[in-house]
Amino acid sequence: MVRVPRSRPSIDMKIGNELLRFVLSALASLLLVVAQGQTLKKVKEFKPGKIENITIDRLGDFFIMLKNGTITKYDANGKVLATVTLPQSPTLLEPWFHPRIMAYNQREQTYTLYDRNLENPISQKVDPAVAIRPMLACPTNDNQLLVLDQADWSIKKVNAATNQVMDEFYLDSTQFGRKPDIRLIREYQNLIFILDQNAGILFYNSVGKKINRIYPASANFGFFGEELYYLQPGKIVFFDLYTEKTRELKVPDARWALVSDERVMLVSDKGKVTLYEFSRDMLKD
Repeated sequence: MVRVPRSRPSIDMKIGNELLRFVLSALASLLLVVAQGQTLKKVKEFKPGKIENITIDRLGDFFIMLKNGTITKYDANGKVLATVTLPQSPTLLEPWFHPRIMAYNQREQTYTLYDRNLENPISQKVDPAVAIRPMLACPTNDNQLLVLDQADWSIKKVNAATNQVMDEFYLDSTQFGRKPDIRLIREYQNLIFILDQNAGILFYNSVGKKINRIYPASANFGFFGEELYYLQPGKIVFFDLYTEKTRELKVPDARWALVSDERVMLVSDKGKVTLYEFSRDMLKD
């Protein structure tokens, strides 16, 4: 019996097989990206110093507060727009109600208003008749003031011009499970939001009725249209304030996150700031 030798694959066939495997691998990666509905393209990366906190204004400009008291405003590409150095980092910085930027100093019980360039400061002390221990203060959409009084855990809406209390309600301390450790208070779309280190993100209507609670909390939160967003391990969660539906954006692990219409800012535990391109169609239900 005569054996016919098997023909070896030609070099062209080997190259063709390798090319096919490469194409299939690339296609699988592309399908994965499409399925996830997102890709993050890095715009800029930098380390500004020891970061105390971050925030964002309505126009999509970012603010970074350093532990040494320096506040820097950046545009969407990471270009410095304005900077100011204070004796200490503010307890809360609220630039949302453009063009005014408000900084609250808990130690001094004083809030200061700046223009959009972080210049021309106007400072005013929270009247002791309004709050005995004003833990936090922030502006409202109608140019009034919200004050959280640690003495009785009340939240007061105050006429900033006359120091008269317009509305007031008390937080139910039992919902915190332990002594409240509130780090942030904000007003948005006629709701009041607080971030407690232990209890999560709680929001109330203007008369103090609790609307919802999101737990566990992240180090910060923000707003994106009718959604509240917050950071969780490996993702940013977008929570619709009216339907309670959620969407997600997968991101590298970080300590803080901010989102605008065109950018995502992430801050790592080591203080590295990274800006990424972003669009709404990258969100996954």
